Amino acid sequence: MLIRKHLIYFIFFGIATLNIQAQNLIQNPGFEEWDGNAGSPPNTLAPLTHWYEANGTPDHHHVGNNPGSNLTGLEDCPLGEGNTWCGTALEGEGVLGCWKGNGPDGSREWGGIELAEPMVAGGCYKVSFWIQNKKDKVGAEFVSNQWGVFFNHTEIPFFNPNLANYAAMSDHWVACEEVIDGSEWRYLEWDYQASEDFNYMYIGYMGDFSTSTYSVPNDNYLLGYYVWIDSISVVRIDPQLDLTEDMTICQGESVTLEATSNFPIIWEDDNSGVPSRIVSPEHSTTYYIQTLDSTLCSVRDSIVVTVIGDEVINFSGVTICDGAAPLILEPSITTGSWSGPGIINAAEGLFDPSVTGVGDHYVTYNSGADCSDNFTMFVQVVPPPEIILEADTLSGCPPLIVEFNEIGPLSGISYSWDFGNGTFSDMPLMASATYADQGSYDITVHVVYSENCQNSETFEDFIEVFEAPVADFDFSPNSPSNLSPDVEFTDISSGVITEWQWAFGNGDTSDKSSTTASFEMPGIYDVSLQVTSIDGCQDSISRQVTVKSIVNFYVPNAFSPNDDGINDLFEIYTIGPLQEYKITIFDRWGGMVFQSKSLNDPWDGDFFNGTKADVGVYTYVIEYKYQGVSPGQSFSGTESGDVIILR
Repeated sequence: MLIRKHLIYFIFFGIATLNIQAQNLIQNPGFEEWDGNAGSPPNTLAPLTHWYEANGTPDHHHVGNNPGSNLTGLEDCPLGEGNTWCGTALEGEGVLGCWKGNGPDGSREWGGIELAEPMVAGGCYKVSFWIQNKKDKVGAEFVSNQWGVFFNHTEIPFFNPNLANYAAMSDHWVACEEVIDGSEWRYLEWDYQASEDFNYMYIGYMGDFSTSTYSVPNDNYLLGYYVWIDSISVVRIDPQLDLTEDMTICQGESVTLEATSNFPIIWEDDNSGVPSRIVSPEHSTTYYIQTLDSTLCSVRDSIVVTVIGDEVINFSGVTICDGAAPLILEPSITTGSWSGPGIINAAEGLFDPSVTGVGDHYVTYNSGADCSDNFTMFVQVVPPPEIILEADTLSGCPPLIVEFNEIGPLSGISYSWDFGNGTFSDMPLMASATYADQGSYDITVHVVYSENCQNSETFEDFIEVFEAPVADFDFSPNSPSNLSPDVEFTDISSGVITEWQWAFGNGDTSDKSSTTASFEMPGIYDVSLQVTSIDGCQDSISRQVTVKSIVNFYVPNAFSPNDDGINDLFEIYTIGPLQEYKITIFDRWGGMVFQSKSLNDPWDGDFFNGTKADVGVYTYVIEYKYQGVSPGQSFSGTESGDVIILR
């Protein structure tokens, strides 16, 4: 609802009146114009001029009607007994009686009237009437709020007033929030802005019952609320406001401002309500005046007093940032004087933004001659643009290469970088640095945006370089061989190591801090160790382990080739990387009796022709070649001795 609600309590001693004369759109507002006949239910409003039954059977009470009628009577009998005919009219001799039945769907009695002229859509109106509760019997009162008026385009409501959704029609009606109780006349008043050009009004109980505040002694649906209504007014509010014309003065002069209105006024700058006042503004000023008729339709206007020499111009140079060097505000002016915040040289107009700090500042130039040459300059000092630094990495292992990028909201025209490691750069926006040593590093960026704006920012501990581990290991024995192939390796790296990766060059690996590797073949093996620190940094080392080459022969000194399955063969055993092998056996006269080039082809005690060798002593000569330490390297040797054949 487009309303402002007011409830004013009176005890029948007087009537509130507007302080202006305006047409009341309600004809016969006090129900005094009638034909002198008592109406018969349900048409008790029939004798009235202009008024009619808009919904239900509202009543016309008049002192000229038959006394004692609860529908039409009006007698000066005691109040507070719940009699609907007892009381006196607010003015004159007639009132309107309106009923609201008990419960959410209780019937509503509305009086209706055609307005003296249609309302103006968007126009503001003062709506008021007086109301008195008639169901006022002590201990059995029926009281409620939401008594008001409804504006419409039709003589009869286009909806069922008893069941309508009033929230959906909130721009049509106004109603009181206060409960109408007791027995005294009360004055209700609203400011209402018409949403359409309504030409009919209904009066009675308004709004949705679910939103009302009420009190009843019982739920009897045959009972309900009953009020008298008198002195209804709907008046168009049309405030007028006449002001002194805008004017121009020199600084130091005074001027009289005047405002006249058909309503009270208020000067917004000093909250006074005087019609005339003298002002001496130092700067060009707009004085606002407002009528005090209604917040809906009050008139607001202004008088502009322009102070010559108080013209405000904007500083024409580039944006000034806090911390910039002092600057001359207007180099073309060489005479006169300057004053105001930040001026450190009045003759030159030298302005220091570090004195004023961030904010809006006004400095004054006085030519010392014609005041029309004077002016006020608006100088704004803004915070320097924020320097925002990002890096592709913020921490890591040495050597750590970092790419920096300044991503602030405004790009500069020049940059200076201090990477905190003794290196510098003047690359714009992006730069890189390499950090070789462990530690935390501050990064300082200085950006020049313009001649009047620059900023520096130090980002403390922005880069962290972790401690690098130093890989190292020891092994034992220092000179292993293929006959003693097991080597024990021990990590002796520095740093807090959490991971190990060994590669022994023989195809074996390990992830232990200390481990053992076996080298079955002679050779030079590249053993490597990669260690990882607690921060994920790595280092590696590689060392050569030389495994010596040794060959041993195991030759029996006798055998018995008698086919008993025991020692029937002269078998040679060897340990070591044997590459070539040849054994030759001679009898005691030097004759060769057997020769073989394979350990798998031993002498069975027979001669070449298949005859068995005699019991006795025979001589063997073993010629061999074995692998050296390095690939492709080999050595030759000879082993000889005697063997006895036993049968």
